Amino acid sequence: MIEALKSRWQRLSVREQGLLIMAGALAMACLAWFGAFQPALSWRESARTAYVAAADDYRQIGAGTARLTALTASGADTVLEREPVRSVVAGSASRAGIVLSRVLPDDAGRLNIWIDSADGPRLIGWLETLSRDHGVIVVRAGIEQAGRGGELRAQLLLARSGA
Repeated sequence: MIEALKSRWQRLSVREQGLLIMAGALAMACLAWFGAFQPALSWRESARTAYVAAADDYRQIGAGTARLTALTASGADTVLEREPVRSVVAGSASRAGIVLSRVLPDDAGRLNIWIDSADGPRLIGWLETLSRDHGVIVVRAGIEQAGRGGELRAQLLLARSGA
């Protein structure tokens, strides 16, 4: 078979041989670019974009947490409402556009809530409103990223301040 290819190659003119060599070199260059270099370059750029987005999310959550801590530490709301924590949280969440996926009160009068998807700044703003306007503070929080668009998933333990 190799002999047949050699004889066929020798029957081609010099111009045809040159064209076939150039076509082979062009095919190898395209294969190298689209098979190795371009995927490596696009992976690096997508990793950089993901890192910048994650760093921005981290800063937003850190700033919101600091504001919330400052509010709860300053005792911004000294007059506690008589309305039950569950009612306050449900009504406030509805007004803020936060969907509570699960609500579970405990024996100590605290409220465990789960949120499957919420915008980060909206969630932190809602928690600030709860603390400032209703005296409901976050006792424990587990917050993680739910998707690529800055959506957060949260499990929170809420209670009246001073309770």
